Amino acid sequence: MANPFKEIGELTRDVETYLRKNRSAISNNSKRISDFFEMACYNNVVRFYENNGYEVTIKNLLKNKFKYKCTTAGNPANYSFFEAKISIGKLEHIFEIRHNINVQSYHNNNIYTTPDICIIKPNSVLLDDDFYDSKMKYYFIENKSIISFCEVKNFNPFPELLFNFIGVVNELKPHLLRQVNQSGVRHIATSLMISGKSNKHAKRIIDSLQSRYHINILSDLFNIGGITFGRHSYRYIRRV
Repeated sequence: MANPFKEIGELTRDVETYLRKNRSAISNNSKRISDFFEMACYNNVVRFYENNGYEVTIKNLLKNKFKYKCTTAGNPANYSFFEAKISIGKLEHIFEIRHNINVQSYHNNNIYTTPDICIIKPNSVLLDDDFYDSKMKYYFIENKSIISFCEVKNFNPFPELLFNFIGVVNELKPHLLRQVNQSGVRHIATSLMISGKSNKHAKRIIDSLQSRYHINILSDLFNIGGITFGRHSYRYIRRV
């Protein structure tokens, strides 16, 4: 079984290489390996949109640095993100690729969860002053504003992790388990992105879930993340 953990220096180089391409630099104080893996996965989702014909640009640089939002708290306005734009016919479609945004449940407007990576409609972040019992502000998006999302886990795949992901999709966008978008604008399907390699049992579970639901469960991304999202392989990633 491959070790799901990777040296921070190697992941940092992966992130810096991608951001150098976009004339930016890292601005992040976290040293947790899970954060760096999450940043690498975020970059891979951006690559997916580039490879699918979107024009992708960095938004909200802070002192000329890209600041990842490696926390569920905080004002999204204080962090950077990517904008993805595509024209189909005479219509231009614009979306934001965001990091750790609180999302309203599909089933209940008063409960939320926070996917690691979200594709959302532009300018959709809202503020709730009454969410907490203190003066702290809560930033979120309405359920109608989320297009798709990805969860990132720095583990080897195990049954509970795989099954729990289906519950998250059901809570936020249950129709994405089965329905393919017919609008002509293609997005990455809801995806679980895992650092470690699957054993035989986990592989059977992944195959079973992907045969039942229109999702991606992508494992061993420490070793093959670049290949999985590369120009010759990205088309095998399911889209909605």
